[in-house]
Amino acid sequence: MSTLPRNPQTATKSAQPRYGRMDLGLEHVANGIARAKDWLLGQQHPDGYWCGELEADVMLEADYIFMHTLLGTGDAGKMQRAVNEILRHQNEDGGWSQFPGGPSNINYGVKSYLALKLMGWSADHPLLAKAREWILANGGVVECNTFTKIYLCALGQYEYDAVPAIPPEIVLCPNWFYFNIYEISSWSRGILVPLSIIYAKKPFKKVAPEQGIEELFVGGRENADLHLRWDKKKLISWRNFFLFLDRLFHLAERRARLVTRDQVEHQAGVRRHGSPLHLRGLSGHFFGVVVQPVQ
Repeated sequence: MSTLPRNPQTATKSAQPRYGRMDLGLEHVANGIARAKDWLLGQQHPDGYWCGELEADVMLEADYIFMHTLLGTGDAGKMQRAVNEILRHQNEDGGWSQFPGGPSNINYGVKSYLALKLMGWSADHPLLAKAREWILANGGVVECNTFTKIYLCALGQYEYDAVPAIPPEIVLCPNWFYFNIYEISSWSRGILVPLSIIYAKKPFKKVAPEQGIEELFVGGRENADLHLRWDKKKLISWRNFFLFLDRLFHLAERRARLVTRDQVEHQAGVRRHGSPLHLRGLSGHFFGVVVQPVQ
């Protein structure tokens, strides 16, 4: 026989959640689950499998146009169909959202706007005018995330010196280090590592002025502060700490660029040291310095 004390009140009383009534409306949840199950089963093929169209947000179509513009490739018909898909998902307020029926998002708006401009659309077009109005009302290009800003740098629509530095050497941080790429999600890692390569290589293609997005900077690009803003309310913060490190990295990078440029342009010095010539020439190529062949 058990000697554990029994409480007659707890024996008949159902357990109550600590934070409010969690059981309210459960019949609606059960009904929703049943309807969802019935719908899914109704979509099943007689052979037992499901088949449906794989859809995503308009960023994919915008990225498709951007990439082919950058590489100088692409099928005109497919790119036009990408334009049609972008237009099909424009919200009533002029922006574009991450999911159907969702609120407009600044990153999606800027990318979609740029894609249409790259495809020859004029800034005066009513649809672009409506999109521009929403983008400017929500802070303009400077409010975009780093992913979008680096994307814009490749076509000369933002400055590489103004985006957070992402050195590819971060992949060398060991597992025991406080920050390493294996401590972040797989999806984020799949974004961070390619961005670090793009940041290191800094691809660039100049587009025609009428294809640019200068009009999406509040007050004009020349008057915009392209850098991430300091936290002035809390000077001692992690945000300011990392922004300080970022500025130091950019300063060191600019210094390295100047030193490399000076060394490469000094042909006599290069020719006296034959072994590193290919390295200096390669780095000079990345910094836009043309090195004459060694005779």
